[in-house]
Amino acid sequence: MTAGQRVVIWIASVAVVLAAVAFAWRGQMTPYNIWIELPPVSLPLPKARAFAPGEDGNPLLLIVVENTPEARPQAGLADACLVYAVPTESRITRFLTAFCDEAPRVVGPVRSVRRYMLDIAGDLGGILVHAGYSAEALAYIRARRIPVINEFWTSGAFWRDERRRMPHNLYTGVDRLRAQIQKQPIALRPRGVPYAFGQTPAEGSPANVVTLDYGPLYTVRYRYDAVRRRYAREQHGNPHVDAAGRQITPTSVIVVFVQWWDVVEPTGPSSKINLIGSGRLVVLAGGRLTEGTWKRSAIAPLALTVGNQRVVVPRGPVWIELFPADQPFSVQSESVKPTLQPDRAPVRPRI
Repeated sequence: MTAGQRVVIWIASVAVVLAAVAFAWRGQMTPYNIWIELPPVSLPLPKARAFAPGEDGNPLLLIVVENTPEARPQAGLADACLVYAVPTESRITRFLTAFCDEAPRVVGPVRSVRRYMLDIAGDLGGILVHAGYSAEALAYIRARRIPVINEFWTSGAFWRDERRRMPHNLYTGVDRLRAQIQKQPIALRPRGVPYAFGQTPAEGSPANVVTLDYGPLYTVRYRYDAVRRRYAREQHGNPHVDAAGRQITPTSVIVVFVQWWDVVEPTGPSSKINLIGSGRLVVLAGGRLTEGTWKRSAIAPLALTVGNQRVVVPRGPVWIELFPADQPFSVQSESVKPTLQPDRAPVRPRI
C-alpha cells in the first residue's frame, strides 16, 4: 500500500467518525420522528375458488380414473372438485373426476368407460375422458354421437409411465386435454351439478365415521375431521392418498344407493347400474348425516333432494358414491383416530 492510499483511507475514516458524532449530537439536541416511506406493495388477491365444474368457464372434463391396487396411488385425485365413485365389474370402483380451479398436469391411471358413466357425463354436460370401452358403451357413443376423448382415438393427450405395468400406467393432464379441445372444439355447455352450495341446516344425526363395504380391497371409510371440517377418505383400511402423498379429504360426501349387477357382453365381462327411477340418498356434511331421495329419468338428469328441497352442501370438494343398495352400509357417531399407513408409498407418475 502506497503512502497516498494510506492518506485516503485515513481521511475517509475520520469523515465517518465525524458524521456519527454529528448525528448523535443532533439527536440529543433536537428530538424528531423518522418516517420511512416504502414503495407500494401489490399483493395477489385471494384465488377465487370454484368448486362446481363449469364455474371457471372451461369445458367440463370428466376423467375415468382406475382404482385397482395396481393403480394406487392415483395422480390428481386430491385436486378434484367433484368425484363420482362408481362400481364396475365385481364392484371394483372407478372414479369420474372433474377439476375446477386446479388443473393438474398428471391425472390417472386412465381406464375404460361403461354406459352409466356416459349417462353421468351427459347429466353434467361434460366430456368424458377414457381409454377404451365396453361393447355397450361403444355402441352408445356411436349411436348418440357423444363427445368423448378416447385414448384409442386421440393419443396425443395421453402417455404411459414405464415404471408401471400396463394397463395401469396410462396418464393424461388437464392442460393436454384442453389443448386438444382447442384443436377440435366441442360444442357442449356444462349443465350444472345436482347439488347447491350454501349453509347446511343443523339437522340430521351425528355421523363421524361412515363405512361403505363395496367388497374386499374396496371398502371405503370416511372419518370426519371437526377441525378441518373435512372427511378423510380411507380404502381397504388405509388412508386414501394420491401420488403426491396427500390424503383425499372432501368437504361433503353424497351416497346414492343404486341397483348394480355384473353382465357378460360379447367383448367380455362388464357391469350395469340402473340410474332410471328413484332411491335412497344419504348426505354427509358437517359431521352429520341426513337422509334424502335421488331421482332420474330418461329425459331428466339426476336430482338429489332432502325434504323435497335440493341437496345443499358446504362449498368445497364433493364426492358422490354410487353404492350398491344390497351392500353393508354403517354409521358410527363416535370418531376414533386411526394409526394407519397408506397402501403404497407415494410415487409421482412421470410426465
